[in-house]
Amino acid sequence: MWRTTFLTIAFSLTLFHTSAAAQILVDVALEGVGTGSTAELRGRIFNTPLTVLGPEFRTRAMGELPESIRRNRIAEGKLLRRVERVIKPLLVLHDRTKDLELFLYRGDTLRGMLWRGCVLALSDSLAKALEDEELMGIVAHELGHSYFMDEAVAAHRAQDYRALQVVELMCDAVAMLSLRLLGVDAERHLKGVQKVMSLNNKESLFSDIRHEVRTGDEQKTHPTFVERTQFAQRFIRLLSS
Repeated sequence: MWRTTFLTIAFSLTLFHTSAAAQILVDVALEGVGTGSTAELRGRIFNTPLTVLGPEFRTRAMGELPESIRRNRIAEGKLLRRVERVIKPLLVLHDRTKDLELFLYRGDTLRGMLWRGCVLALSDSLAKALEDEELMGIVAHELGHSYFMDEAVAAHRAQDYRALQVVELMCDAVAMLSLRLLGVDAERHLKGVQKVMSLNNKESLFSDIRHEVRTGDEQKTHPTFVERTQFAQRFIRLLSS
C-alpha cells in the first residue's frame, strides 16, 4: 500500500526546483518511508521482498561493470580489509552477507553504487576520504536501492526525474535508519554526503550548498544538498519521536 501511494504522488511532481517543490519532494519521500517507531520502520522497509541473485548472476554482473572500474579492482590490502570491517555490520543488518559482492576499485571520483542489485562497487577515493561511520552511511544508502527498485525502474521508464530524486531521499532514510539501529549517530550519513558532494565537485562546500554545483545526469536524478538536509532533519526528528 505504501509503495503504491509513493508512486501515485511522486509521478505528479514537476521538475522545477522552487522552494515549494523542494518541500513537496521532502513530504513525498517522508510519506514513502512512512511513520512509526524505529522497529516499525525497520520491519516495513527491510522486509520488502528482494530478488535473490545467485553466484552465476553476480559473476556475470561483475563482468559487465564499466571497464574503467573492472580493470582497477583492489583484491587485497589494508584498505580492503578496513572496508570489509566497516560494512560487515550493515550486511548482517540487511541480511546481504551471502548475496552481495564487494568490489573495491581504484578511482579518482568518490563513488559508490549498487550494480545490478548484487555488486557493491566502491572507489578507493571514497573509502579513503570518509570516516568509518560516514562510509557506513553511504553504503547503507546504496543498500537502500534494493528496497525501492520497482519505484526506480518505473521512474526511469517515465523519465520522471523528480520521482528518482524521491527514491534517493528514501535511500537516505534507509541509511539513517541503519545507522540508528547500529548505535551510530544518524547525522553521520549527511556529513558523509556533504563531504562526497564537496570533494567531487572540486568546489568549496559553501559554493556547493549555495549554488548547487552538480553536473550530468546526477543533476536530474539526485536531490540538492539543501533538499537532502531538509529531509534528514525531519527524518531524524521522526526517529527520535
